[in-house]
Amino acid sequence: MAVPTSEPDRLVSLTKALNINELISSDGAVFEVNFDDLPKEEDVLAYNQAEAYEHSNSACWGVTDDDRYLDAEPFELLAKKMTDLLEDGSIKKKVIREGYGDPIPDKAFVTIHYNAYIEYNDEPFDSTYIRKKPFSFTVNNSETIAGLDIGTQSMKLSEVSQFLVVPKLAFGPFGCLQRVPPNSTILYEVEVMNVLDTACASRLQANEEPQCFTQINRQAHALCNQANEAFSKGSTSKAAVLYNRAVEKLQAATLRDMADQEKQEELLLRLYTNLVVSYTKMKEPRRACINCNRIYNLCKGTSLKIPAKVYFNHGRCLIQLADYEWAERKLRQAQRMEPNNRSISDELQLLDRKRKESRDRENEMAKAMFPEMIKCGKSISPEFEKTTTNYCRDLLSDGGSVQYNLPGNLNETEIAFCKREAEANGLEFVCKKQENKTVYCLVKPQTT
Repeated sequence: MAVPTSEPDRLVSLTKALNINELISSDGAVFEVNFDDLPKEEDVLAYNQAEAYEHSNSACWGVTDDDRYLDAEPFELLAKKMTDLLEDGSIKKKVIREGYGDPIPDKAFVTIHYNAYIEYNDEPFDSTYIRKKPFSFTVNNSETIAGLDIGTQSMKLSEVSQFLVVPKLAFGPFGCLQRVPPNSTILYEVEVMNVLDTACASRLQANEEPQCFTQINRQAHALCNQANEAFSKGSTSKAAVLYNRAVEKLQAATLRDMADQEKQEELLLRLYTNLVVSYTKMKEPRRACINCNRIYNLCKGTSLKIPAKVYFNHGRCLIQLADYEWAERKLRQAQRMEPNNRSISDELQLLDRKRKESRDRENEMAKAMFPEMIKCGKSISPEFEKTTTNYCRDLLSDGGSVQYNLPGNLNETEIAFCKREAEANGLEFVCKKQENKTVYCLVKPQTT
C-alpha cells in the first residue's frame, strides 16, 4: 500500500520501562511493545460507507454487462481487455482516459489519485480519493509498491488508467495485515494529477514551496505577450524561444483544481498554435508538425477547439515534407472550417502543382533506370547520374520544400550513388518504412 510521505509517525507504548544502563551496554536491551495500545487497523483507515460505495468497482466481482454470464474469474476477464505493460505480463494496463503531453520522465515527482482493489471485493482497500489526499512520490525511486511505480511511469498528465499487478510486484506472499490476503493480485485505478521535472522535484523535496499556479500563469502570459511583440517585429526565432519558455513554465506548474487545469490548457493551446505558425514561417516543418500533434493530444476529450490555422499550417508543413496525401487532408479540414479563406484555396493549388512536379521528377528518374546495364545492378547510366544531380540542385533551390521523394525500386548501386550525391550537396539520403513499403528521399538537414 502506498502511504503519503507526510503521514505523521505514531508513538507506541512498551509493556515495561527500559533500563538505560542495559540500553547503553554492549549486550543491549530487550523490550516488548504493548500491542493492546496500538490503534486498530479499521480506525486508521476507516472509510465512510457512502464514499466506499462511490469508488466501488464491479469488475472485481466480474459482473460488468458484457461479461456477466461468462464462466471465468473476475480479474481474468479484466485481463483480457488489457495490454501487457511488461513483457512477462506481470503488469497489465488499460487506458480509461487519455492523457496529454510527454510520458512521465525518469525520477519525475508525480502526484496521483488512486483506488486499490483485491479480487471479489468491489470496495477499495485503499483510496486517496476517500482520504481526500493525493499521493506524491518520485517515480523509479523505490518510494512505493513496485507495480504502482512502474504503472505510473507509463502514464501522461491527466491520464486515467487501470493496472493489474501480480503479487510479486504488489504485497507478495505476506499480504498487508487484514486488508490484503497473501499472494493477492491487485487492481489499481490511477489518475495522474501533476508531474514535475527532476529540478522541480528536488526543490519540493528540499521543502521549498513551488510558486502557485496564479503566479506561473501570469508569468506565462507575460512571456506570451513578449513573444507576440517579437513576432510582430519579425524576430520569429526569438518569439519561438519565448513561447517555448512559457510552455515549460506551464507544464511544471502545480495545479490546485480543475479550474487551474482549464486555464493551463487554454494558454497551452495558444502557445502551441503560435509555435506552429512560428516554425512554419521559419521553414522548420518538423518542429511545426510536433507542435500540431501536441495540440491534437491536448484537445482530445476536452471542450477546446482546434483553430483552422493549425490545420492550415500543418498542411503547409506536410507539403514541405512531401507528404502530399496528409497535407491535403489537413488543408481540407481547414477549408471546411473556413470555406471562403483564399489562402487555403491557394495552398491547395500549390499542393496540386507540387504533387505533379514530384511525379514528373520520379518518372524522369525512373526512365533513367530502364537500360539493361542498370537492371543487372552493376552500373548506372549517365542519364541517372544527371537526373540525380539535378534532383539535389532542385531541392536546394526550392524554398518551399525540405524533402523530395525518390522512386522506390532503386537497386543497391543506385542507392549508393544517391547517397554520395546527397552528401556532396549537403543533403541527407533517408530510407524509411511507410505503409508497408520502403520510401527513399532526399532531405535538407534540420536547422538548429
